[in-house]
Amino acid sequence: KDFKYGIFDIESIDSIYNQLKCKGIFKIDEIKNWQKIDVNNDGLTDLIFISHFYGYTQNVIIDEGNNGFKLIRNIINFDECEYIKPIKVQDKNELRIRKVNLPFDFDDNIEKYTKIDTLTYKYDSFIELNDKVIIDNKIKYIEVKTDYCFGICPVFKLTINKNGLAEFVGIEFTKFKGKSIKQLNQKSIDEIFNMLNYIEVTKLNDYYEVNYTDAPTVTLDIFFENGTVKKIKDYGLSGTYGLSALYSKLTKLGTETEWK
Repeated sequence: KDFKYGIFDIESIDSIYNQLKCKGIFKIDEIKNWQKIDVNNDGLTDLIFISHFYGYTQNVIIDEGNNGFKLIRNIINFDECEYIKPIKVQDKNELRIRKVNLPFDFDDNIEKYTKIDTLTYKYDSFIELNDKVIIDNKIKYIEVKTDYCFGICPVFKLTINKNGLAEFVGIEFTKFKGKSIKQLNQKSIDEIFNMLNYIEVTKLNDYYEVNYTDAPTVTLDIFFENGTVKKIKDYGLSGTYGLSALYSKLTKLGTETEWK
């Protein structure tokens, strides 16, 4: 089908392999152009498929029941020799991912920047699987700040304590500009704080960056009850899948809440 900005297409697997520089890797691991699987283990059938729109990407359509579906786009970019593949982990369907994290000054040895990991569908997002005992890090409150990009990225500061009291400062490209304090839904706040524990935020790097320019930056400060602070600065919002999912939730709270 023709779109305003290009053609969105789903091709045969042979056609895809003929276009990819990493076709040897994909053939060995038997990556398919589409595959039905219950990717979130809820008893419904979901779809993983490869599409072409200014490059090949893998996407997932999740059946949410009652004729409702959720499209998760661009989980990986084939142009950098990445892929996802369904696997079984303790009788559950998960996704094996081949992820390439290229720094600004990368060389031709792509394998040096490649990591094999496992993604699970949790907190309405694909994040890195944690099969260890989840430790409660006793988070007191969090503070997230977003910065400008080459475009209309929302710029704001959001502080949330564990009891749901939040302070928002809208700066640019937000519905509300200025300072507002509000009590947020506790269920949503509990999910965010539980997610921080699940992704083991204390073990993550302090700095992440993508290898292109004009991207936004997020600064995340996590304050613990013992007085320590974990600071993460992420240029491009792609440090980990868990962090990206967290930023998405925090941005949604900041931009869609009715602040006054």
